[in-house]
Amino acid sequence: MRAATIDERTDERDPLPISVCITTKDNADIIRRCLESVHDWTDEIVVVDSDSRDGTIEICEEYGANVYQHEFKGFGDIKTKSIAHATNDWVLILDSDEEVPPALRREIIDVFGSSGIVGFYIRKREHILGAWSHQYHVKQPVLARKEALYYQQEHLWERPAIRDEYAERTRDLEHALNNYTVDRVSERETKMMQYSALEALQIVELDKRDGAAVLLAKGIGAALYRLVVGRAILDGYRGFYMAFTDVNHYVTTYAKIRDIERLRNRRPEDWKEIWLEEECGR
Repeated sequence: MRAATIDERTDERDPLPISVCITTKDNADIIRRCLESVHDWTDEIVVVDSDSRDGTIEICEEYGANVYQHEFKGFGDIKTKSIAHATNDWVLILDSDEEVPPALRREIIDVFGSSGIVGFYIRKREHILGAWSHQYHVKQPVLARKEALYYQQEHLWERPAIRDEYAERTRDLEHALNNYTVDRVSERETKMMQYSALEALQIVELDKRDGAAVLLAKGIGAALYRLVVGRAILDGYRGFYMAFTDVNHYVTTYAKIRDIERLRNRRPEDWKEIWLEEECGR
């Protein structure tokens, strides 16, 4: 247990019995911001790492994090492993590029322990190419009791969800997490190459291969949703660029599915290990 913290508005407070669960892979350049936003008001930080070699582990240990190593098998799987390591009943699930801003921290402190509540839905505000955008992620129950929480896995993308029997015992929070989605175009391109490779792999393994036209339609649908429903159209070139990469992701995923098929024919014994290392960076 760490020493008591000082809330911005009031006196000393004991850390909340919340385990912050973070998954990492070579995130030394961004992880400190995330850790700094939670380390002094929660009493446990759990980091599940996948063989980082850039100093990520050492930075996490500076903040008293308990670091565990697990092979990456998918985002839903690795998030579930981080929750399993938590010693508190409550978990706060963060990505390494996210932070809890002061307003959200104060709100969590105020509402934590609300009678009958087992989960809080929080939205994520996106910082894109050097500026805050109009885009927000759909609210998700990233702060919840462990027994009420599970991960839905849909190919690459994972989504936290509340079990049906607890569905009426949740609450929406007003303030958002800060999500530093992408700072440079090259960063976005690198991420999308990795994500399309991971999605192609999971589609092949689940044997749910859609044709090129279906994947293109999904990409166009994702782009239109971002522009209109997500209000990316208000972000100028930033919004249109992100929408373009949504389309590109699905087109590239289809091409990589075909890449995997050729690789499996050439290297049937170790094709997956090659793909994870060379294409997915895992």
